[in-house]
Amino acid sequence: MSSSSEDDDPNVNIIPMDNFVSDGDMNTWPSGGHYFERPDIRWRELLAENWLKEMGTYEEGVVHTIEKLPEGYCLLARPRGTNPDMYDSFLFGHPSGKYFQSQKTFFPHFLSIVKNELDKCGCKLCGRGKPSQGPVSQGTVVQRAKRDVNTITNNERRPTDAEGPDYWRILVMKLKDKGSLDEDIEQRFNLDWVLTHEWLSDYFVKLVLDPAYVPRRGELVLWIWQGLEDGCLMRNPKTGLVEIFGNDNQWHGVPDWRAGVVTQTPEDEVHMVNIIEDPDSPRGLSHSGFRVETLPDPLGKDKSYSVQYAYVPLRNIKPFNTWQLYLNGQERDDIHPSIENAMTVMSSWSIVHKFHVTGNWPCARILCKGIFIGAELLAVHDTVRLRPHGFHPGQLKNGTVGEVTDVMVIEKIALCLSECIDDDEEQLAKHFTALVTGKVYTTNPNRITQEGPFKGRNPVPSTTGAATGPVPLTTEEATTTFRQVSMSDYGPWYRMANGRTCNVSPHWIVGRCYEPLAAELMFGTHTLGYDVSSVMEGRQYSSQVDTRMPGNNTWFWGDCRVETLGLTEINGVECGLTAAQREDPRKWQAIIKMSHGEVSHALRRQAQIPSSSSGRPFKTSSSSSSVPRGRPKTGLAQHAQTSKLVSSAIGSVPETEDDSVGSQFEDGNGLIGDQGSGGISGLGLHGGQSSSEDSDYRFA
Repeated sequence: MSSSSEDDDPNVNIIPMDNFVSDGDMNTWPSGGHYFERPDIRWRELLAENWLKEMGTYEEGVVHTIEKLPEGYCLLARPRGTNPDMYDSFLFGHPSGKYFQSQKTFFPHFLSIVKNELDKCGCKLCGRGKPSQGPVSQGTVVQRAKRDVNTITNNERRPTDAEGPDYWRILVMKLKDKGSLDEDIEQRFNLDWVLTHEWLSDYFVKLVLDPAYVPRRGELVLWIWQGLEDGCLMRNPKTGLVEIFGNDNQWHGVPDWRAGVVTQTPEDEVHMVNIIEDPDSPRGLSHSGFRVETLPDPLGKDKSYSVQYAYVPLRNIKPFNTWQLYLNGQERDDIHPSIENAMTVMSSWSIVHKFHVTGNWPCARILCKGIFIGAELLAVHDTVRLRPHGFHPGQLKNGTVGEVTDVMVIEKIALCLSECIDDDEEQLAKHFTALVTGKVYTTNPNRITQEGPFKGRNPVPSTTGAATGPVPLTTEEATTTFRQVSMSDYGPWYRMANGRTCNVSPHWIVGRCYEPLAAELMFGTHTLGYDVSSVMEGRQYSSQVDTRMPGNNTWFWGDCRVETLGLTEINGVECGLTAAQREDPRKWQAIIKMSHGEVSHALRRQAQIPSSSSGRPFKTSSSSSSVPRGRPKTGLAQHAQTSKLVSSAIGSVPETEDDSVGSQFEDGNGLIGDQGSGGISGLGLHGGQSSSEDSDYRFA
């Protein structure tokens, strides 16, 4: 605990500690109970004195003290059991979860920290059971090869990693200990969860109000940067290609199609007429248009395409699932490289907004609000089209792909874990799969009795004993069943599987079902299978070129959309696991605690919010990294500008503050990211379930 008197006293030499890497872990501190923070002035003085004597640079007549304890360490006290009027002090923060009882026992470990020799530490705690550690590098936290399991808090096992509590491992352990689980997911010290949970909850509530044809954040689309301002898209009867037909009644050639990521959606309401006409908005495309960023190579290091973005109206955008409709007939060399970049991730999925977990050991289900499958985001309450009955890859070659007649209204989306693993292995379970659950409907009454997972009874016995045919949904029932308007225009709908709830895996789903009139305006057809060949061929291409798929898997499971698309920047903000905001996870843990109302000097130190004044610098001629040396301190404003979490906790954001990291994460890593500390596929699983849909069918 720092003291202002130390800073003001010229006879006190304060030694900065910012240059030294610490292995301290604030997650090992006891929470609640009878512990409270105790002044550490005497500890800091003794550590500085012994340190300087060890180095031979001790100066008599001057009070020496270190500016703060090493990062992650805190002096706490509790009443003595035999005499509550007396208090015993303990230093917490050691990765083992144990504590130091005195400065004398801590000093050998402290010396290992300042000498950057933690791997050789022989202190009392490290000597008993030293946790395995990775290489120690200057300016970064100590990385541990395996997770430490803290057993001191509430007598529960709490696995931690470099980013804090490993919540997914904790859930698996709790499932085994209790035998069953049924609880909401709350990850209060997971940076991604804190910054995205509330925003995603609101997003998915509002999403059901938007028409199905409106592109969503994180989706891949075909888009035209420019050239459609004075014309429209039509198929040229002479060339057979989709070209721009200008207002001058002249053909202006094939547009420059690209594949891009939708990173912002309009603030203004989107109307169906915007499919063919520009929006009538006085505020311009920055409010009425979509921000689309060109998709870089998800497997390469060059991400420069991300900076090529534009705000475009809806009429410049088409679902990427329909790439064959608009690109068919063009030579491969004439197609923009981003098209193949998007094709690379067509056989991928990642779940969004994990909110609840249920299960009985050793199986569990993590319920989610959405799932990205290939190019599209699908959410609960969406109507999705299912692949044709009896589809197999050979039908793509001979052009005999069947008609799409079946749809599912999504009720649940879940990540299923079977044969969970309760040890320190990298994976949480032996088998993972995503399941989409809902009721299935068809426009073909003959499908009701066909063999398959959705088989039902037909004919239906009547009250008189005579057999009757299948009964379609009434107009009122169709209106209640489907979120999209006018779904009856696709034809009469019949319940499949006798109205039972069914489960399908991602490879069964073709894509979202649009409103009939919107499909007519975009594709000129009322049929449900306008893009089935594009989707299936894209998935086959993806399964052949995406090297992230392990073994013979034909699907890639990404922990988040950012990982799936290989993005490093969204809306001009760094994102993903390599973002600068993740360089010091312990800092963010402290900031999050402060945002929850916890305030202490130890947390301020952990959040790297130093005092405004500095002590007399320590002078030495040695250049060794193990010798204390001064470093300029930074003010509070620099840290306040990095996060609104800080400003909400300490109320010190400047009026001229730019967009904060917190708000940027919500926009850049909110829906698209939704990452988890120690995420499930972040534990080393880089692929999804296998499929038998392998083929050598080439890119068209």
